[in-house]
Amino acid sequence: FFLFRATTDLSCLSFYDGLVREAVVSTQSTGKNNKNKKKKKKQENLLDWRDRAGGNDLRPKHAKIVIMKHCFDPKEFLEDACMITEIRDDIRQECEKMGPVKKVLIFDRHPDGVVSVKFETHESAEGAVKVFDKRWFGGEQIEAQQWDGVTDYAIEETAKEREARLASWHKFIGDGEVDEPTPSEAA
Repeated sequence: FFLFRATTDLSCLSFYDGLVREAVVSTQSTGKNNKNKKKKKKQENLLDWRDRAGGNDLRPKHAKIVIMKHCFDPKEFLEDACMITEIRDDIRQECEKMGPVKKVLIFDRHPDGVVSVKFETHESAEGAVKVFDKRWFGGEQIEAQQWDGVTDYAIEETAKEREARLASWHKFIGDGEVDEPTPSEAA
């Protein structure tokens, strides 16, 4: 008599005509154990701070993100909102010289003119810090560093700023009133 767990193969010995024949019978798992293993592995992956794609690379994932300060003046965006796209494209173009760029974020409300660039590799991010730190861009000296993984550079719009922005928009569109043609003009 053999005792094995349900997920192991059960070897059965059968005697037939004096010969020993071995038959391997696989038993089916209930699936519950596999679900628990998958759930545990998923939780471990979510809590893991290492980049699993890098194999033995123990650097944190956030080390692929470079923060650059003083890339723009936030007041520029009040005058021309299209400047955000231009600056993002310029920074992406320059950063792609270091390696593939996954994402460029512009924190348009941050007073220090902060831009976040996420690279595909740690090496590209490290190279970008070396190249862009202390470099001049748009009349300002850039401060480049790898993101610490904690600091949030997003700044929310205050109620007063929102009101001013909406008032400016209404002024731009002509107070939002559309002049409807009079019956004589329509004819």
